[in-house]
Amino acid sequence: MTELKTIKPEVGFKFEANGKNFVIEDKLSIARAIEASKLELELFDLSSKTIKNILIGAYNDLNGTNKDRSVKFADAAIKIHNLVNKIQSNLNFKDVAVLRYCALYINHSEEDRRTISEEQISEKINHWQEAGYEISGFFLLVLSVLPSVKKDFSKYMEDISSKVIKESQKKTKNNT
Repeated sequence: MTELKTIKPEVGFKFEANGKNFVIEDKLSIARAIEASKLELELFDLSSKTIKNILIGAYNDLNGTNKDRSVKFADAAIKIHNLVNKIQSNLNFKDVAVLRYCALYINHSEEDRRTISEEQISEKINHWQEAGYEISGFFLLVLSVLPSVKKDFSKYMEDISSKVIKESQKKTKNNT
């Protein structure tokens, strides 16, 4: 059985994939920063907060608890349909926004850091996939590089922690 490899999500980390030597860097050219801003929209577009808001909106449309106070089956169906399509499009491994974003920061030695193309991004992702790298390291790299994602993730973890603590306190109180 072949073990999966993991990148260490820190600037300066070097790894090999398919004969290419890669390094994680922290600077972006203007062209790459423009691409990063496009990808950040994709990353945020499917955040847990966005998904929750879409589902609440659909729920409100179905129950007539929206701002118009009327039942809107078609609006709810469209919201759910669009959400399913967004989720489905992110399941294509080569189009995962996290990997595409990492491709802006992870470079091989011969690469021109001033530019980036779809072909370069796809080529990098293919190298990583063929070499057997798992996705969690790339996900953690995005969390460490993108401050607003890091902030949202921290808030999400705080919310989960407070819910766990409240449940634990509730169970303790009920047992006494």
